[in-house]
Amino acid sequence: RTAGVRVVDGPLDDLAGLADHAGVRTPRYTLVTAFEPIGGLAGDSEGLGALLAAATPLAERGAPVVLAGWGPPERCATSSVLRVATRPDDPARGTGGPRPPLRDEMEEVARRAGLRPDGSGRVACPFGYADLDSAVRGMLSTGLFDAAMVASDENQVEKELAEALHAHRRSDGTVWMPNVFRYLIARIP
Repeated sequence: RTAGVRVVDGPLDDLAGLADHAGVRTPRYTLVTAFEPIGGLAGDSEGLGALLAAATPLAERGAPVVLAGWGPPERCATSSVLRVATRPDDPARGTGGPRPPLRDEMEEVARRAGLRPDGSGRVACPFGYADLDSAVRGMLSTGLFDAAMVASDENQVEKELAEALHAHRRSDGTVWMPNVFRYLIARIP
């Protein structure tokens, strides 16, 4: 049997509608992935748990669920850059900003969603950009700096971000930040 690929990008609120469309039963998912790394923003694991719980009934029994998360801050060069999104002296920028990952957070998210953890590990995930402007745009596109942009002056956030990225600029002008991400493979019971 040939398996098709279905991609759902965005909120999973309407996934139940995908299960039965026009009286035709859609095959169950055989793989669920969460590429949005948890441990990047305060409260992100709670939201992910709810999304996984919503997706679980739509997947085959035993299907793998792969979660990704930030590795230890000392192994992620990007950690220093993410500090721009929050400042301890500015409470408005302190909510929803980056925070260090908790050691067993992915496992807890999986368990709360009714999944069975089956293996985990670490993987190198460097962030590389052609130049400083590309690095600033790339980092801003993550959404991790949105609260800072709302609470502060957009130009100031961009300036602080460029300053933080300057430490990762190579002699050829490229920006390179070696990172280690954690991953967890869990199974649908």
